[in-house]
Amino acid sequence: MRQDATPVASAFKLPFEDFLAAAASRCHVPGGGSATAAAGCLGAAMGAMVANLTLGKKGCEDHQEEAAASAGAFLNGLEAFKSLAVEDMEAFDAVMVAYRLPKSCPEELSARGLAVEAALRRAVLAPLGIARKAAELMDLNRRLAAFGNAGAVNDCGVAAVLLEATARAAMLSADVNLPSLQDGELKEEVKGLKGEFLEGLGQALRETMELVEARRS
Repeated sequence: MRQDATPVASAFKLPFEDFLAAAASRCHVPGGGSATAAAGCLGAAMGAMVANLTLGKKGCEDHQEEAAASAGAFLNGLEAFKSLAVEDMEAFDAVMVAYRLPKSCPEELSARGLAVEAALRRAVLAPLGIARKAAELMDLNRRLAAFGNAGAVNDCGVAAVLLEATARAAMLSADVNLPSLQDGELKEEVKGLKGEFLEGLGQALRETMELVEARRS
């Protein structure tokens, strides 16, 4: 029997060891969505750290305003990942509830079908929100790598890897619900978005790593 799940909003308030223990348990929360968001939070935190270490740093005088804005954007992104994780989990729960609806007559079957489709649509779109936020922060992190504190620029590389993993993991969560979705137009839209995301993520990672290598050598 599966243990009671930890509410996803509370999962991020757990001590780290407890979070890991809960994630490794038979609970469905924290699960893939929470782990994905946690990776995003760490990537955003690393970006914020580099930006903060750039503030007041000698040699970075021309980039103080941008560094301050970047630090704020990364911290906002960190909070956004937490909220998006809640939406992702609520979408998952909605799918489970919809599949458990009665189907003993045509009216119930019809109502159940509509509920399942609506829940699946939500379960596809919710993780895409996480992927979008990760892609947005990857672009911000790439710009930071060009001017941020050279002594901490290596952590822009760490942030890039974590944020790319976040986006890719989020797209996996979207993919798993696509086959059951009846909305063919949305399916094609998501597939197109996935291609754009993958291309953009790969380019952002490569460019960030090139900057990291050049500035730390």
